[in-house]
Amino acid sequence: MYHIDIMTLFPDTVGDVLSESILGRAQERDYIRILTHQIRDYTKSKQKQVDDYPYGGGQGAVMQADPLYQCWNHICQQHQTKPHTIYLSPCGKTFTQEDARRLAREHNHLILVCGHYEGIDQRFIDGYVDEEISLGDFVLTGGEIAAMAVADAVCRLIPGVLSHDACFEDESHWNGMLEYPQYSRPAQWHGMEVPAVLTCGDHKKVERWRRKQSIIRTRDRRPDLYAKLDLSSKEDQKLLSEIQAEELQKPLPLPITCTPATPEAWNEISWPHTVPMPQHSYVVWHGPQPAACLSLTPLAAEDDTEIQDGKWSAQEPSVWLQFHGQDPTLTHTDLMNRVLSCVHHVGQELGFSWVRTATDKRNKPQLAYLKEAGFQYRGNLLHGNARQVAYELRLK
Repeated sequence: MYHIDIMTLFPDTVGDVLSESILGRAQERDYIRILTHQIRDYTKSKQKQVDDYPYGGGQGAVMQADPLYQCWNHICQQHQTKPHTIYLSPCGKTFTQEDARRLAREHNHLILVCGHYEGIDQRFIDGYVDEEISLGDFVLTGGEIAAMAVADAVCRLIPGVLSHDACFEDESHWNGMLEYPQYSRPAQWHGMEVPAVLTCGDHKKVERWRRKQSIIRTRDRRPDLYAKLDLSSKEDQKLLSEIQAEELQKPLPLPITCTPATPEAWNEISWPHTVPMPQHSYVVWHGPQPAACLSLTPLAAEDDTEIQDGKWSAQEPSVWLQFHGQDPTLTHTDLMNRVLSCVHHVGQELGFSWVRTATDKRNKPQLAYLKEAGFQYRGNLLHGNARQVAYELRLK
């Protein structure tokens, strides 16, 4: 049996929450035991006082060391051992799923100390606490909410508490990824349908879809976790290619327009972009909001940028396309397709025969967009100090 003892000023509240649902049934079946202890029962004060003013002055009151110690010592004597003791504090290490796994695996008895969230006597911490844990970078009025979260996260990993290991192994954070979307009956609700793959009956297709959705969710919502993922397997590489191809076609909800840039509009763009505004610049708008910015610099036939190991199709007047930034929230949409369509239209209106550009050969998404828009590869060139690949699009 896995034991958790919680030292708190609000034992009924904490105990009631942790005695319901899955954890309540697990306690009835003796997989876990969660007990709460009223810290006030261990003070020598007739008024049941457990805190006092801090030495050195300051706001608030500090929980005294002795009531905490007496409560802690009583728990140790009951079990004739020294359990692993955790103080819930904003100064502690941020609690993660890996911490829950560690505590479930390495210990069979925890004491969770819920004091004033930013104030218990440091001497109790130094003498009797094994680690401090925080839920995140914020402050609570007490440690009870944090203790309940830690107890819940740890207990559900104890064998027998959940019906099967897959109940938590498929969930967010177990393998460094967020969980895939979940659906239930009915299949149609408020005009929205369950993805067809989930009703096809093919378990391999379902698992593949779920893996893909987990990758997308982790990338979009937790880029910090996504950066640590190992997606080098052949199957994951196929999924990444599919995701990229699908997102090239994800339509934007609002109309796209392109207008010559003004310094005022350029300076109001909130996402990263080239400053100051280059000459011959344009802003691409998604509805009323700027979505991308670029420049189309006219080039005479003799001004064509020289390609080192290839050549342009003809020495004719052209415009040189250069991208200067785009709204990062629109990255996984068809924005670039729409932008290149605007470029095509503006180039024709200006009376040029070609749109020419160059990009880093490592920028795979950009290269894919150019190819899809009909741009043709023409070789390598040195643009500025960077070696790039040249592309051109015939306008007429």
